[in-house]
Amino acid sequence: MNTMFILYKINKKSCVYSCKRLATSTTNILVKENLPAAAYRPEIVEKNKYDKWENAGLFEAENCSNKNNFSIILPPPNVTGKLHLGHALACTIQDVIVRRKRSLGYNVLWLPGTDHAGIATQSIVEKYLKSKENINRYDIGREKFVEEVWKWREKHGDSITEQLRTLGCSLDWSRQVFTMDPKHTKAVNTAFIQLFHKNLIYRKKALVNWCNALKSTVSDIEVENVPINEPSDLSLPNYIKPVRFGLIYDFAYKVYDSTEEIIVSTTMPETMLGDVAVAVHPEDKRYQHLEGKRVIHPFRTNETIPIIFDKFVDREFGTGAVKITPAHSKVDYEVAKQHNLPLLQVINVEGLIENTEIFQGLKRYDCRSILVHKLDDLGLMKEIKPHIMTLPICSRSGNVIDHLPKEQWFLSCAELNKKARECVENRKLKIIPENFIQNWFNWTDDGRDWCISRQLWWGHQIPAYMCSVDEELTWVAATDESSAKQQASKHFNTLPDLIKVERDTDVLDTWFSSGIYPFAALGWPDHDFSRDYTEFYPLSLLATGHDILGFWVHRMVILGLELTGKVPFEKVLLHGIVCDNKGAKMSKSRGNVIDPIDVIEGISLDALKKKSEEMHKSGILNKDELKKAYSYHKANFSATNGIPECGVDALRFTLLSQDIKSHFVNFDVSYCHSNKLFCNKIWQSIKYTQLSYAKLKVIDSEITKQDLTFFDRWILSRLANMVQKVNDTMDSYDFQVATKAIRTLIYNEFCDIYLEASKPGFENDNVRIGYAHAHTLSAVLNTSLRCLYPFMVYITQELIPTIPDFERNVIINFKDASEKFLSFPKTEDYVEWKNEIIEEQAEKILNAVNLIRELKGLYSITNKVRPIINVRTDNENLIEAMKDNVDIITHLTRAKGLTFNGKDDKTYVKGILDLNTEIYVELVGDDIENAITNAKNKLEKRIKKLEDSLNNMEEKYSNSNYLTTIPEWTQVRDHEKLMAKRKELKELQRLI
Repeated sequence: MNTMFILYKINKKSCVYSCKRLATSTTNILVKENLPAAAYRPEIVEKNKYDKWENAGLFEAENCSNKNNFSIILPPPNVTGKLHLGHALACTIQDVIVRRKRSLGYNVLWLPGTDHAGIATQSIVEKYLKSKENINRYDIGREKFVEEVWKWREKHGDSITEQLRTLGCSLDWSRQVFTMDPKHTKAVNTAFIQLFHKNLIYRKKALVNWCNALKSTVSDIEVENVPINEPSDLSLPNYIKPVRFGLIYDFAYKVYDSTEEIIVSTTMPETMLGDVAVAVHPEDKRYQHLEGKRVIHPFRTNETIPIIFDKFVDREFGTGAVKITPAHSKVDYEVAKQHNLPLLQVINVEGLIENTEIFQGLKRYDCRSILVHKLDDLGLMKEIKPHIMTLPICSRSGNVIDHLPKEQWFLSCAELNKKARECVENRKLKIIPENFIQNWFNWTDDGRDWCISRQLWWGHQIPAYMCSVDEELTWVAATDESSAKQQASKHFNTLPDLIKVERDTDVLDTWFSSGIYPFAALGWPDHDFSRDYTEFYPLSLLATGHDILGFWVHRMVILGLELTGKVPFEKVLLHGIVCDNKGAKMSKSRGNVIDPIDVIEGISLDALKKKSEEMHKSGILNKDELKKAYSYHKANFSATNGIPECGVDALRFTLLSQDIKSHFVNFDVSYCHSNKLFCNKIWQSIKYTQLSYAKLKVIDSEITKQDLTFFDRWILSRLANMVQKVNDTMDSYDFQVATKAIRTLIYNEFCDIYLEASKPGFENDNVRIGYAHAHTLSAVLNTSLRCLYPFMVYITQELIPTIPDFERNVIINFKDASEKFLSFPKTEDYVEWKNEIIEEQAEKILNAVNLIRELKGLYSITNKVRPIINVRTDNENLIEAMKDNVDIITHLTRAKGLTFNGKDDKTYVKGILDLNTEIYVELVGDDIENAITNAKNKLEKRIKKLEDSLNNMEEKYSNSNYLTTIPEWTQVRDHEKLMAKRKELKELQRLI
């Protein structure tokens, strides 16, 4: 039997096609089984694949591996969560990174986990108990309520993890973490106790964001600052009637022992009950004569409050005088500290008025209307008028946030922030993109301490005990009561048994638990016994949204540095926020939220409507949000009768087709569907390759590299360029460039050009051409699909094993651990295929092909009529290249033949290819004159329309309002459209 060599012999370890001698016989040809369907169907391709991967342990990291380690954590989604496009973007970014790393030979740990989400979970379970059993948490008590939360978690807590599996996320599920697990709880308690003993955690009274619907403080990130641009009535929890916001109230304080009065402005008139001063600017001449004076409080008998002078006052706002209410305003609280003013709390944790003589026990906003009438009766209410304002709303309950003074636990951040700043300055921590470094410094330069306690029942109960002997009190941090008594006995210098202890009922802020996640999830504080901590900490990378740079990333760094002595990760990749196709941030209030599962599976317009109605019934959407959702769906999905099925791969590819490092990442369903069609294009190219292999005839002579045709060499050169661009841009996380390079190569160059160019070769009498094409088809498909693999995980795993070749190669083997990952193409293995000369010649040939097609279309020359093409040029290289590829050019243009620099009696129409080359296409038919006239009119209309469109676009894009208000991503897309229009105009002008 003849021993043959192949051009693209596959090396099992690197899976790289080497450019050696080639030869083959049909005994080597492996045409693998046909695809199961005529067209790509994502629901079939995706079925059962993930289960096989997971069951085979493909995603599990190895301990004591001889490979280089790469570690990353999944930012833990809320256990209550459902997959949204933000999750889908974040997880796809990370999955693409880790799949490529595995393909490059790394030992990868991608650690999954879910967050207990204190406020969100407690709120959901409370609603659940109310709807099912008509009870609240106070009816059953804390212990029983926590049991109910655990039951709910066991029943519903895996929804988000199953959806992550659907998305193809290659997480190491064997190491999955839940932040309320015993190990993590131990880590949280240890962190608190260590920080307490270092005097970094302390307790004090301070102003907090209070939601009286939740009966808890909430973090700044859970407060949505809603703009109120005009008087608006809002429905609030526990209020029968709507409450009006968007008004400013001007009322007067009488100056004590004077006939003068001073007018102040406020959007919250009821808080004047807690006023302790009136402030003016020291340089405001209108009030300088009032220095040392006091004003009379109309609702506090025989009580006056001082007029103070402070430069924080804006002289241009209102009357230039402001009321100071330190117990209910964060700004006033800071002013009060500087002027030694008291705190007078007049709104309690129930949202009721207290510490007043007249309004005691009234609900806050009921008090407002009564108080305003009383001020009017006293002649003190001067004016009420519309006013633009921002209203702090609790994102969990929809209630207006109150600012209340409460005893809370705080983490001292000043010294920790210095270290966090230094690690970025000295490049121990790299922030990508670098334009967010200033945001980092804004957080590290903020001197405020972090309030870490929450008044919830679900979460990590603070390991702090109030210890007392007689009337003497102290707080200690300890793991249990016995340890607390032991510590307190040293403070009190007494026996432990004589000490009374009571554990703090508050829980820790969820962000505190998340802040230790990178090292706690790997085994800290028992790190001496944890291989994962030793081998994978610090993490190689953290990828997350830029919107939580301060709330989460900053806190992980300060806690990691203090508790482990290390920066918890080497690099931070910050991605943008997902927006709709118009650049608007997705939100319920806009009605433009898109469920990624609907994109994957498809959903009709009627089903979208029913789904929105169900969300309204369950309280997720209010009436206004429901209307907005209806309107958005109708405007965007009527033409397609809903969202068409796109599949997981198309969704993943689309999400990474945008610049993920920009502030906003736009998502367009229609573009996602076009990527499903791209998948079908790939599918059909495999079928074409299989059929082409079946046409090969037996040969016994050796095939060499010299048998490669012009277009074989061209597509291999384009392939080499693509591999380089993909590697370069994936290293820099410019995924949009990588996806574009892959799509352009496969869709435009391989499928649209090379496949068509190869068809004459398989029919050619010279069978060596067919074999060269066959090798090239396999090489391009195998390499390009391996580049595509991290982005489109299902279709590539389906198709790569079906690519025919000349030697059996193990692409993926579930039994052999050494062969379980596709090998990612490396730039250096493809360098020798680069050929700039051939690419330049091919570009001219393809430009000529496009020009011929354009002329045929313009003059209505159908493919049934095959014209003669006359090329007039003094470019000898072009003539030679076109002569060598005459069969391909006539096939691509459906022409009868090519002539060069000839003249005859035929009628031609001309197009200009370049300064040295003109293309003439024969006009065939009885009414040539009419065809020319029609073409001229058609061309002039198209040029006029394009010129008008270009003028409008240029005028719009040069407008200063456009540059300042339109999102960056939209401006980039608009610029691309403008460039495309200019190119189109230039192409048309060549035909005149």
